[in-house]
Amino acid sequence: MSARADRERLACQARLLATIGAPAEVGPRAARLGRRLAGRAAAPARFDDVAAMPDWAGWPAPRRESLADFAAACACTAALQRCIDGRRLARVARRIGEPALDAILATPPGLVPVLPEAAAALGEDASFAALGAGVLLCEVGNRPASVERLRPLFAAAPLTLDVERGRSVAHAARGLFMAFEAGALEAAA
Repeated sequence: MSARADRERLACQARLLATIGAPAEVGPRAARLGRRLAGRAAAPARFDDVAAMPDWAGWPAPRRESLADFAAACACTAALQRCIDGRRLARVARRIGEPALDAILATPPGLVPVLPEAAAALGEDASFAALGAGVLLCEVGNRPASVERLRPLFAAAPLTLDVERGRSVAHAARGLFMAFEAGALEAAA
């Protein structure tokens, strides 16, 4: 393993530990200053919160934002399949790519749960990003402390969604994202 790969791995681990609020070996003054500067609650993360952290919490921001775009597009599957507005379809295609949009449009009805917030998210980029962030936060489940720790990772303020439906959409989005990232669907198209 190269020194660069070691540094990248350490940076990824540091980002993840900073995200989950893992306690560091610092003195009480430094800890108070760190909490004040970070705006974090004084309560430390519980072990089950740490264990429930999704892997994307440690990803670089562009990759995480791309996954959030896939999550928003998957959440909008039913609305996209009914959509005849070329501008809205082009906006989604610009964010996730045309092959991914084609795969979403070809999804059988009922495979991805319908979220009531999805239709409004197609209106503008900020609401689309907020929907994607909200879907990804559903992976954490009903862990308010973890959700609050993960919120700052997104540029847009995440929407609050039904956790069970959002988790199903997140799993569908993750599968599609990983397939496209690996190039499997792109090579088949």
